[in-house]
Amino acid sequence: MTMRVIICSLPDSTTEREVRQFVLSAICSFLHRLLRRQNRINSIEIIEITDTTCCSTEYHAIVDFEQPDIALLAIKKLNGTKLKGAPVVVREYQTRSSYRDRRRQSSEVPLLAIHNRRKGGRRRLNLSKKTVRISGVFQPGNSCQPYVLEGSIS
Repeated sequence: MTMRVIICSLPDSTTEREVRQFVLSAICSFLHRLLRRQNRINSIEIIEITDTTCCSTEYHAIVDFEQPDIALLAIKKLNGTKLKGAPVVVREYQTRSSYRDRRRQSSEVPLLAIHNRRKGGRRRLNLSKKTVRISGVFQPGNSCQPYVLEGSIS
C-alpha cells in the first residue's frame, strides 16, 4: 500500500532531484543502509497553485512512497525544516472529492442554531492548479544511493 505526502511552500526553483535528496536525507539513516531496507519513492510531482484574485503563486511537491511507515517517518522528521532556506510544512496528502464537500450537503441543524459558524468555507476560491514537473518511478534497489529516472516530463 502506498502513501502520499505533500511538501508545502517550496521555493519556485526547486527540482525533483532536490526534493528527493531532501526526503532521503531524513529517511536514509545508517540503520536503514545497514539493514538494506528499501526506502522506495514511487514518484515526485511538483505542482504550481496560482491564486487568480491576488496573482500569488505557490509550489508544492507530492511524494508517493511505497511504504506508509517510511512516509510517516519523513513527515515526522521533515515537518518544520528548511529546504533551500525556506521553511516547509510536510503532511499526509489527502485526496478530496467534490462530492464529499460539506458546503454542498444540506444541514440538518438550522443555521440560526450555530453561533460561531464560519461565513465562508476553508478552501480558497479562484485557485488554478498546474502540474509543473513529474518524475517517473525510480529504479528499485537501495534508494539511499544515487538514482536514475525511468521517465521524466519537464
